[in-house]
Amino acid sequence: MKLILGAIKEFDDDALMLARQLGSEGFHFNTPPIATSDENYWTVRSLRWLKEYTEKFDLKLEMIENVPIRFFDKIILGLPGRDEQIENYIKTLRNMGEVGIPILGHHFCPTWAWRTSIREPYRGGALVSSYDRSIEDQVPNAYTQSRNHMINMSEDCPLPTQEDLWNNFTYFIKAVIPEAEKAGVKLITHPSDPPLETVAGVSRIFISQEDFEKAEKIADNPAWGINFCMGTFSQLGGEECVMNMINRFVPEKRIHMVHFRDVQGQVDNFKECFLGEGRYNPAKVMNALVDLGYEGLVLDDHVPFLTADSRWGHTSRAYTYGFLRGLACK
Repeated sequence: MKLILGAIKEFDDDALMLARQLGSEGFHFNTPPIATSDENYWTVRSLRWLKEYTEKFDLKLEMIENVPIRFFDKIILGLPGRDEQIENYIKTLRNMGEVGIPILGHHFCPTWAWRTSIREPYRGGALVSSYDRSIEDQVPNAYTQSRNHMINMSEDCPLPTQEDLWNNFTYFIKAVIPEAEKAGVKLITHPSDPPLETVAGVSRIFISQEDFEKAEKIADNPAWGINFCMGTFSQLGGEECVMNMINRFVPEKRIHMVHFRDVQGQVDNFKECFLGEGRYNPAKVMNALVDLGYEGLVLDDHVPFLTADSRWGHTSRAYTYGFLRGLACK
């Protein structure tokens, strides 16, 4: 496996320097701002720039997670114009293959990761994100804005049901996954977070192991894989759910990225936490990955916000990276 740093949506020389100084050989960007306002896919020029920017720090650009929502919203909702978005998505995949960026992550959730707070008090004054289903629609924030964007997109059409979302995913993946295979790019799916059937009145899929087994059959292609967020499955059922996913999909080499994060609480009321203080034993999970021959990427993903830390979390990520690196030295 390859332990890397990243999960950043901007360009930050200090973040990439930290990654290399800590020993990472690779880096990961989430929705990097490399498209102009009039572009509807990532061009060879912009992708090559991002790759060369990463390589200036002696790091390999291992993966990009998520295209801008304006590239993808009609695809998720099944609206007119989705065929054009699919054509553009294929252009992005082909351009990634040409440049040599091997993995593109995506979600298939109209309202993406939902939290009711990003400033939940934690140990010693640290802050973490949290979710409380009882107030999910009472806190105006970026999450309600994302839902409202989808409502505005739908106009007079109802938001998609779970059945609609599966139909839309099938339409999308059947069109793009052969092109991903031709381009030599893995297209990997992230679970919906939190993994509930509805959040703030909007339906969700990719909320269980069974959903990923269903998607595997639909895609039916070696280019499709899983962006395995342990935190989401820990919300769902703790260590048992996390281990079940690992035992089911790692031997098949379907998991290409593992997000190491965890929570305290249950799926309808939880807060994120430091590794080792949540619902699964990180050492047990890491040992299972090693024993099963996992060869993909490992990323810290979300981290607590520490006092006087940067927005990206240089201090917190250094702590978590060292924690994971120690676990991986079996």
